[in-house]
Amino acid sequence: MSAIAVGATCTYLWPELKALERAIDGGDETQRQWALQTDTQLRRRTVADVTAMRQCLAVFDATALAAAAQQAGTDMPRRALAEMRIAEALLLHIADAPQSDFARSDRVAGLCQLMAHGLGFKLPKTARDALHISDERPSLIRDDNAFALLKAQLAPDWRQDEAGSATFTVHPIDVQMFDPDETADDLSSKTRNERRLLTHPGALRRVRARLLALFAASVRYDCGGTGDWRAIAQRALAAAAQHGMSCDKVLLAMGIAARSGISARFAWRWSDEPVLLPGETLRPTIPVDVAQWIARVMIVAGNPDANLPCPSRLAALVRGDTPPTLQVGSDDWVRLTDGIDALGRRHWHMSFAQVCNAARGARRA
Repeated sequence: MSAIAVGATCTYLWPELKALERAIDGGDETQRQWALQTDTQLRRRTVADVTAMRQCLAVFDATALAAAAQQAGTDMPRRALAEMRIAEALLLHIADAPQSDFARSDRVAGLCQLMAHGLGFKLPKTARDALHISDERPSLIRDDNAFALLKAQLAPDWRQDEAGSATFTVHPIDVQMFDPDETADDLSSKTRNERRLLTHPGALRRVRARLLALFAASVRYDCGGTGDWRAIAQRALAAAAQHGMSCDKVLLAMGIAARSGISARFAWRWSDEPVLLPGETLRPTIPVDVAQWIARVMIVAGNPDANLPCPSRLAALVRGDTPPTLQVGSDDWVRLTDGIDALGRRHWHMSFAQVCNAARGARRA
């Protein structure tokens, strides 16, 4: 197992493993006491503990073949090894989400295995058949509750980050689990090397691009989101400019629209879902804030066939670079978005006035 797998195993299983080791060395009476204590501990263990553990074990199963090949000495370029480590850490981060019951836990485990397959881990044929995986049709979202879990685990809380820090990002999807600055001198050389793999900038970008493409494809194929998200958002911006809407209102409208038209129930049905009576319609189950995040991710993803960059003003809105109360189409909005386009990532270190002045300088140049 890799360092990430060992770390997660220690979190959930290390106390039990050490107790078992002591019982084996201690003889019959010690083993009997261990059995009684283990039975008591299992009775005390909560559903949250068990669900998180079994979800992490599902990730270990999904990544076992790759980990075994690497452990056996298979040559692997450093970039590819970094991508594997980052994807593995990301999967365990998503899996480590306690659930309220085992049915939900099964769906989270399935989500992690589908993501593992989409990120390049080769699942055994039995697992692929059980999950109905087809390489011709990427799939990730089989249950609407998965959207809320992915937002909670992947959407960066960048407003709480320190601007300019190594982990500062405003992309709707963040796959960086560790800060490079935490690689301290007191760590062993092996640990520092593992940490550098997990913070490899190029590998982080490639893993995020693959996850973004997988998520967007699943929204299209599994959830009915086949429209041109950027074109719709551009029309929304034009309408917002005409009616003097603020940035947060535009994002709210996009979220409401996504909520009404997106659901995994278009392609997947679960046996525990309520049966609709004649004349009833499916009601949205995705929270509005989660639907806003879905819309932002889909606008960033764009059209896979066109492969064009997101227009600068739309990108500024989707990333959250524009203040929520700023009126779309106003002079301040135009100057700010032009300044962001001219400065790029440097605008994070500047004030509102400085960014707007940069736009004026760019026009004169």
